[in-house]
Amino acid sequence: MAAAEILLTEDQRLELINIPQNISEYDIAKFYTFSPDDIKIINKHRRNYNRLGFAVQLALLRNPGWSLSNTSDIPESVLRYIANQIEVDPKEFELYAQRENTKLEHMQEIREIYGFKNYKEENNLSLVQTLIPYAMENDNVINLIKLAINGVAPT
Repeated sequence: MAAAEILLTEDQRLELINIPQNISEYDIAKFYTFSPDDIKIINKHRRNYNRLGFAVQLALLRNPGWSLSNTSDIPESVLRYIANQIEVDPKEFELYAQRENTKLEHMQEIREIYGFKNYKEENNLSLVQTLIPYAMENDNVINLIKLAINGVAPT
């Protein structure tokens, strides 16, 4: 039996699932600014820590494209930026999800409202067919993974 090919180094994997600690203010604004509709949805949650936790989960799903469970060490600058938009103290985040069910309930709510879905094996063929033209132009694995995570948008 042939050994599985390793496509990414550990550092590359971490780059895909974590936010860089030295993220620029430009990128923070680009990736983590909420629309007025987002703010309305976020503010439906009663407690400050739940509003902030919900907002952080939504932000992480958008960039880097992973759930809070998969992302560690959110930069203070990003947390502060998210918290400022909803007028909550960033320290409230420490109180978020003391009940594991809260995180799961919020994730389900985000899925329902925004249409996020878990990747399933039956999506493989469609994803491969979508990525092939991009792979023919540039076989950079990191680029292809980012395209897949972001729903293959560039044309």
